[in-house]
Amino acid sequence: MMQELFHELRILATEGGFSFWALALLAFGIAFSLLSISQALRLPGAPVLSQRHWKYMLTRRDIPPQLLLKLQKALNEDFPDDPFHQIDHLLFSKLDRRFPFAFVLIGAAPLLGLLGTVSGMLTTFNGIGAADAVATDAISGGVSEALITTQAGLVIGVVALLACSFMRYRFQQLRMGFLRVEASIKQLKD
Repeated sequence: MMQELFHELRILATEGGFSFWALALLAFGIAFSLLSISQALRLPGAPVLSQRHWKYMLTRRDIPPQLLLKLQKALNEDFPDDPFHQIDHLLFSKLDRRFPFAFVLIGAAPLLGLLGTVSGMLTTFNGIGAADAVATDAISGGVSEALITTQAGLVIGVVALLACSFMRYRFQQLRMGFLRVEASIKQLKD
């Protein structure tokens, strides 16, 4: 089975032309970007409390008062002025930077597929212009390049867009949870 997979990949790589290789590199870049977003969603730089406590507070509507009191005490000790702005920056600044970059990479996938389509069509039209036996090979190779790169660009783009959109939704939920925690702490102070 693995041998068949490698054979198919070899065919795609040869018939897909330079655009297919660019799409393969872009797919690795997108995967790396999505993995870094996934890692950042775990809140690795969580200050004051542990990652587990932050995730618990940011994903729940009802936060235990003892956890809020623990957070309030730690905020007063570690962040004397404007603690929520500083914590927001520590928790979410990486994600704020990484999402736009990931969406730009994802948007490039269909465009690279389109570039492969145009390149394949140019090869096809050059083959049509030639009137010899090589013309048939050029025509079929051009159509093959156009179809492979179009399909690869769309598959990469759609799958990555769905994954990144889901992660963006999780990020927005965490941000809303942070606003709830902030409001709860402010109520404790009053």
